[in-house]
Amino acid sequence: MLDQMKIKNLTNILVCLFSRKYATKAELVRYTGLSNSTVSSAVNGLLKLGLLVCVGMRDSIGGRRSVIYRLNKEYGHFIGIDLNGEAADLVITDCENNCVYKLTQKIERDTPVIHQLNALIERVLVSFPKVLGIGIGLSGEIEFERQIVVQCGKFGWQHVPLKEIIERRFMIFTYIDHRVNGAAIREGLIGQAARMCNYLCIYESCEEKSALILNGNVCRGEKNRTGLMPLVSTFFTAADMLFQFLDISKIFIGYCTEKFKIEAENAVSSFKERLYFFPEPESVFALGMAAAAEKEWFQSIYFRL
Repeated sequence: MLDQMKIKNLTNILVCLFSRKYATKAELVRYTGLSNSTVSSAVNGLLKLGLLVCVGMRDSIGGRRSVIYRLNKEYGHFIGIDLNGEAADLVITDCENNCVYKLTQKIERDTPVIHQLNALIERVLVSFPKVLGIGIGLSGEIEFERQIVVQCGKFGWQHVPLKEIIERRFMIFTYIDHRVNGAAIREGLIGQAARMCNYLCIYESCEEKSALILNGNVCRGEKNRTGLMPLVSTFFTAADMLFQFLDISKIFIGYCTEKFKIEAENAVSSFKERLYFFPEPESVFALGMAAAAEKEWFQSIYFRL
């Protein structure tokens, strides 16, 4: 029980720094609600590990200057992979989710997808040996707790233990999720919905599913498919009702075309001020999976101290 509490506290501090980029110990106490002694002990341990670095000083009340901390972005890398059916979009990020490398590889139909995925990871590990975690996003039914792909029609997968397969081969922490969920997690950490707890994300390039975040957590449902939408236009028609029913703060809509944006704006009447439109960033789903994998990886830090 004590170990679980320490893991939770460390993860809270690391997620806070990941989201806010930098903070003093006093600010971490305020942001996380943890005690001074808990924050001080955690920060000192993370400094010794090398995951945190000091980046300057800040004046504070009483005359004593406070040290500013941030994640050491050079501590290691994370791989984010978006399996979109036609291609594998891969990014490598530093510990602050800055993209340092990316590539897109077409998925060949005459070779098993898992073999192509393994070869792709092997290829990038040659140049980036300090990979700490891998996040893989796809569209399909996922048994989230066991990280098993129950069904993915695009690849003909049935009950594939993808996390186990990748971890056994590469001995690197791996995280599996729906590609839209990964992007939405990133939005809440460092993106458009940064530090918001109740919101919904829609992306034009993956209209089949939205991602609903309530109380800071992804709403997953039985098959990790909460937010599935046969027609996005149907969703916009019911948006006014959903705002009230779900009690969300905003709907974030990533668009690729002006046509999509205009249609969404015209469909919603009463809550236009609570819609936020933004151009979909390049590799948004791969970056999201890298960020989601890093967030989950933080829980392992306690055992490294």
